[in-house]
Amino acid sequence: MSGRGGKYVRKAPSLTKKQLFLLLLNVVLALLALACAWGLNAVKSALLTQSAAKAWRGSSEMRFAQVSVFLPEDEKTDVNSIESFRRTLDQALVDASLEAPEGGSLYTDAYSGTATVSVVSGKTSLSVKTIGVGGDFFLFHPYTLLSGSYIAETDFAQDRVVLDENLAWQLFGSSDVAGMEVTIGERNYPVAGVVRLEDDKATKKALTDPALMFMSFDALNAIQETKFDTYEIVMPDPISGYALSVIKDKFPLGDGVAVENSNRYSALSLAKVALAYGERSMNTHAVIYPYWENAARLTEDYAALFLLLMVLFAITPAVFVLVWLIRTIKRLITEAKDKTVTAIEEKIEQKKEEHYVRTGI
Repeated sequence: MSGRGGKYVRKAPSLTKKQLFLLLLNVVLALLALACAWGLNAVKSALLTQSAAKAWRGSSEMRFAQVSVFLPEDEKTDVNSIESFRRTLDQALVDASLEAPEGGSLYTDAYSGTATVSVVSGKTSLSVKTIGVGGDFFLFHPYTLLSGSYIAETDFAQDRVVLDENLAWQLFGSSDVAGMEVTIGERNYPVAGVVRLEDDKATKKALTDPALMFMSFDALNAIQETKFDTYEIVMPDPISGYALSVIKDKFPLGDGVAVENSNRYSALSLAKVALAYGERSMNTHAVIYPYWENAARLTEDYAALFLLLMVLFAITPAVFVLVWLIRTIKRLITEAKDKTVTAIEEKIEQKKEEHYVRTGI
């Protein structure tokens, strides 16, 4: 088509049906890959129980990791092993030249064990799964407070309990019951607070108990002999894997399982989950995971699936873009060469004309 000044403008080539189909296919696949990336990010941030390291770190520049230990039923132990491990860990951190800030600590931990106790309020009597907690348990499990407060290891009185919302309604018909009392055995226990448990899909599938109660580990042990089966810690991780290696080396793990929560959603960890798809359904450690770890393992499966689908959907668009870039670069190089050659030829012709004008030839 002719343009202004008698020059010709090259018409942009129209896409063939095949090219249009390939373009639309790659757009759809790219959108699916982005949807999987969004799903992966949503799954990774769904559980607050996996973010204790971030909460503990605060504004510190030091790197921390969260590690959980789950002990087999026949290897549960008492709090004396916790005290012994803490002393061993303190020395290990000193040997690694890791110093705590003045008046502070380099790590925080928690432990828990479960038992079923009979809880009475008025004419209502229920058998309730009760989690005895020690250490900084509610840092690792920041349930939403509906009334009152959590309990802590530093409390002067260790006889208070925390009810989950369902149990509070079953016992009192309300969730605003902080300060009221429940009876266990022949003793009354004040209600410190009422919490709402996690409401994400993974936890709802993993949590099979209709109601839960929390009390100090010592108080539960006094009611019914209890040993802990879960230990959780946030500690320095100056190089990746350091915290997990210290726990495996220093903690009385036995045939238990140690999990680094902070790293469980990395691409490498999720790839291992995907590769061990069949083996993950087999439990060879005789460990009964608490509901929050079962929920975390379920989100790992979802995250691994999203990662796999994201990669599969992204391969074709990535190759398409790469080929397009290579062809575009080649075309630009060719056009640049042609322009250079043309410019040189025009310059030569110009010099010839100037020479003819000067010489009159």
